[in-house]
Amino acid sequence: MLRTSPHPSPARKVCKFAFGLLLGLTIGGAIGGVYTVRQLWLNLPAVDHLATYEPVLPLRIYDREGNMLAEYGEERRDFVPLQRIPLPVRQALLAIEDARYYEHGPVDYVGLMRSVVSNIRAGGHAQGGSTITMQVARMFFLHRQKTYHRKIMEILLAYKLESTYSKDKILELYMNQVYLGERAVVRQQYILKRMHELKFVDEPTYQKARVEELVLRLQYKSIVWAAAYAVEQARQMVLEQYGEEAYTRGLDVFTTISMREQLAATNAVRAGLLKAQMQRPYSGPEGRVKPVSDRHKLAELRMALKHYPDSGDLYAAVVLEVSGSKGILAALRDGTLVRIPLKNLGRSTMAALQPEAAVRRRIEAGSVIRVLHDGRDWRVRELPQMEGALVSMDVETGEILALAGGFDFSLNKFNHAVQAVRQPGSTFKPFIYSAALEKGYFPGTLIDDTQRLVAPAAEGRRAWMPRNYGHNYEGFISARRALTRSKNVVAVNLMEAAGTEYVQQFATRFGFIAELNPPKLPLALGAGAITPLQLTQAYAVFANGGYLVQPRLISSVRERGAKILYQAEQRSPREQVISPRNAYVMDSTLRDVVQHGTARRATSLGRKDLAGKTGTSNAARDVWFAGYSSGISSTVWIGHGQPRSLGSSTGGSLALPVWMEYMKIALTERQETMRELPSDLSMLNDDYIYSEYLAGRCVDDENAFIQSPVACAAATTTGRNAAISAAGSKHNNTTQPKMQADS
Repeated sequence: MLRTSPHPSPARKVCKFAFGLLLGLTIGGAIGGVYTVRQLWLNLPAVDHLATYEPVLPLRIYDREGNMLAEYGEERRDFVPLQRIPLPVRQALLAIEDARYYEHGPVDYVGLMRSVVSNIRAGGHAQGGSTITMQVARMFFLHRQKTYHRKIMEILLAYKLESTYSKDKILELYMNQVYLGERAVVRQQYILKRMHELKFVDEPTYQKARVEELVLRLQYKSIVWAAAYAVEQARQMVLEQYGEEAYTRGLDVFTTISMREQLAATNAVRAGLLKAQMQRPYSGPEGRVKPVSDRHKLAELRMALKHYPDSGDLYAAVVLEVSGSKGILAALRDGTLVRIPLKNLGRSTMAALQPEAAVRRRIEAGSVIRVLHDGRDWRVRELPQMEGALVSMDVETGEILALAGGFDFSLNKFNHAVQAVRQPGSTFKPFIYSAALEKGYFPGTLIDDTQRLVAPAAEGRRAWMPRNYGHNYEGFISARRALTRSKNVVAVNLMEAAGTEYVQQFATRFGFIAELNPPKLPLALGAGAITPLQLTQAYAVFANGGYLVQPRLISSVRERGAKILYQAEQRSPREQVISPRNAYVMDSTLRDVVQHGTARRATSLGRKDLAGKTGTSNAARDVWFAGYSSGISSTVWIGHGQPRSLGSSTGGSLALPVWMEYMKIALTERQETMRELPSDLSMLNDDYIYSEYLAGRCVDDENAFIQSPVACAAATTTGRNAAISAAGSKHNNTTQPKMQADS
């Protein structure tokens, strides 16, 4: 009898189908997963470049001694090889990030499972499971958005990295790329505890470290405040040469700036401008804000002074109370209370406390004022309404020792030392005298110092009457005395006699730009234009024996830890533009300006080799002092940003004191320089003259302003004097408008 098998139950059929389907899906999924992983692996980014990994390195600018002045760049870091990183630092990082780093592979599956369990218990992300290798993969190649795809890529890259690099190399990459320290204080104790648990530190060391105060390195300011203008000038020069990559390739730029001189220059300019501002009536508060209710509310104070940054030791303050009997009570942005009694207030400032004072000048609760502590008491001060500049360079090498381009770079970034093209006033006169030497006129030559009218050369042109400062005229005086006392009329007569075009072209030898200094007689009084840096270079010619030396701010540029890209010569390019004897005679007359003339207050420095010239431009819009001593040429300029009169101020009253304050420090380590008399110079009537003129070798001057066509020392002194005098009375060819006298 045949036996037939029973039909399978429906439940069994379903189970078999489900098992087959699950098996198929599993196999298919596995195949698909392997294929997907394989494709992802094949498409992983290359990691070979990490072998020579260099992080983005900032641009750094240094002074001549190697002190850092500034740092530019989005990231500020140095690449440090692993062997140079102290072992405790490495252990501290491993203790907190990946204690089993050297024991597991690219992925720590034990740690991964532990983090999963911890996160499930916490109901959220409480503990990460990434190894250091996985974090390196994420930092260099992946975005930070948390997705499954990113996690898979992270794991695959970790395997690729460890198949290419050693554990040490990967740790080195991590420690140089990851940011450490935002939470250093918070995590200090936890990291120490972990290091102790992992036996990286023993018990005594652990207990000692626990109670040790954590001291963080102070954040480095991006620019040293006192050298801001010099640093910015250097940055612009580097950027022009290397482009935007200057900020990322780790350039070290060494300047010629000496911080001792730079600090002296910055302080001298600021002090001079503050003193000049004090001599003017108080103009009123800098602004007004909502009165602050309590000085202890620092947030309220900081908000009130948000738009009034401090400037060095000149602090912005909010007035809390004003009393006609007690003075001013104010607060700084940090809550410091400032009391200024009436005895410390000037007359115009006291007037500003009165209720009847004009609104713009009135000091009341909520007024924003400036205060300065003079070492004993607080004083009310104002930001100067004028600007200033000081440039100083070595006359032999051309190295710029100091460059101050204004009162405060953070308030005004315009660099007046190199960008301000202004009228030089009487500082131009020495170049007229230098040109005249080559035409046969010498320090002992007598020139007419009588006021004269220069008639117009064409109809419709205004006449011009040059005037001496103080309307002081002396008749016939020597050229030396005329320069010493800064005589305007003599300068005009001498330039007219030497030839206006000749003088203009002669001045270009010193760096004056012809287009900015037209060949017209007002040029004799400094009606042209020049920058403080250019004038410093020009005066250096008299100081170094006749050479035009190119100023230099950058001495070398190097890639960090690599090759030198630029190295300056020991001396800047130089060209002899006047003879040594011309420079010697001019140095002699410029020393007389200091010893007996408009700059005689500089004799208080106690040096015999000081030389220079004061200058005040038309309507006193610019005041100067340019001079040199012991191998340093320095120029000071003071004026308004938008040219306007400084009133009764002169180069001697405003610029010279700043120059003296700077040179007092700049010259402390320099010896006085005394020159040897050139062999081709002789003496005539107790002053210098070119030797060939004593031998009767005359020069045909061919100047229509001189009675005799021959300018020669062999001629009588009276004849020459008459010739110069005639030049001032017979010929008038200027077409320039009337100008004020200067000094």
